[in-house]
Amino acid sequence: MEDFSASSKDELITKLKKVSLQADYERRRADGLAEELKLAKEHTIMVQKQIEQEEEYITNKLMKRLDQLKKEKAVLASEVAQEEEFLTNTLQKRLDKLTKEKVDLENRLEAEQEYVVNKLRKSIEQLSVEKNKLMCEKVELENQLECEQEYILNRLQKQVDKLASDKLSLQKEKAELQRTVSDLGASVDKLNKDKVTLEQVMEMEEESITNKLQRRLEAVVANLRLIESRLEGKGITLKDLGITASELQHNEWPRMYSRSPSSTNTSFDRVLSTTLSAGQAPAIAGVNSGGLAITGSRRERPLSAQSNTAEGLLAK
Repeated sequence: MEDFSASSKDELITKLKKVSLQADYERRRADGLAEELKLAKEHTIMVQKQIEQEEEYITNKLMKRLDQLKKEKAVLASEVAQEEEFLTNTLQKRLDKLTKEKVDLENRLEAEQEYVVNKLRKSIEQLSVEKNKLMCEKVELENQLECEQEYILNRLQKQVDKLASDKLSLQKEKAELQRTVSDLGASVDKLNKDKVTLEQVMEMEEESITNKLQRRLEAVVANLRLIESRLEGKGITLKDLGITASELQHNEWPRMYSRSPSSTNTSFDRVLSTTLSAGQAPAIAGVNSGGLAITGSRRERPLSAQSNTAEGLLAK
């Protein structure tokens, strides 16, 4: 308890010293501010005196300048009066001179107008003579123009009559051509129907032949594989027979004998064309370096490769 009281007392003494020091600092600061305030007041009084002196000087200077301006104004007023009088006299003289020039110009204008009127009268008389001459020429030209118009009308009438006759002949030819076109259109429609029927029959035959060929090829492949297996059972290889493995390309057979969606761009078209034209099955060439192949000629289809319209037939 005594230690706490002792420590509190020391703290109070420390705080008191700090407060005393702060009070001294504030006192000195207040003294400094009072001194500055005093100096500021003295400076303000001195500045105010200077301002009053300058105002008095400026007022005196302006009064002198005002008196001087009044004197200059009086001088300028007298000079302006003299200048006005001089200008009035000058303008009066100029007006008299302009009046005299106006009278002279009016007299000269009257003389020129009389000369121009006489000249225009002579020109009008000359123009009337020329007008009469032009009227005579106009009558002659109108007569010539009427003659030429009549000639041109007659010539045009003949050309129109000729064109009308040509038009009638062309219309007759056009009617004949239209009848020909209609006949050709009927023929084309009939040919198209026949072509569709033939194509359906050909497709059915093609499908039948393709199935037969596929079965025959599968049998040939099975026979070849059976032969190979039997040769291997007897200990004979293809190398002993002089046949290499590269010569038998089994992986290409399906590609060579597979049915293509287009019946005009594959090897089966050639097979079918040979079958339909010769009436016999296609010949098997045998086994060679390119594998099995079917020979034949390409089947031509002229109706599907050309235009079947009436315009196309006419163009041909």
